[in-house]
Amino acid sequence: MTSDKRHVKRISVELAVTVYLFDSRRKARMGGAMAGSIRNFSPVGAALTVATIMLDGKHLFYSCHDNPDIQLQLEFEFNEDPEKSLFVPAAPVWFDRDLESDKKQFVVGVKFLVGAKSHEIKKLSRQACKDETRLFSLWKKLF
Repeated sequence: MTSDKRHVKRISVELAVTVYLFDSRRKARMGGAMAGSIRNFSPVGAALTVATIMLDGKHLFYSCHDNPDIQLQLEFEFNEDPEKSLFVPAAPVWFDRDLESDKKQFVVGVKFLVGAKSHEIKKLSRQACKDETRLFSLWKKLF
């Protein structure tokens, strides 16, 4: 039996995201983009759902673990300002087949590489938690 080792409770959400492999040393993307979605969220991490674990011949999980300069770059676009995207760097922690879905897809557990109090995470929290009560509860448990 496995136990949930999360430090912060996650909430169920449905946020569209574009995923890139990013070389943080060279400050450059490595290839193309992949569409995905965030299925649950906390200010320290999320569950990312993607159709495939490979992006331009590179594995989303192992590429990041084999080279510490490579990370995931998550791009979020919000309705109120489609011209401004929000970019959040993340590192994959685990991945597995999505057994809850009829589609053949993967779930990747990610931790955010910016602090929970950063501008990016605060903005993402407001988008993920449209319900103010859920947002307050989420942040209260964190701090």
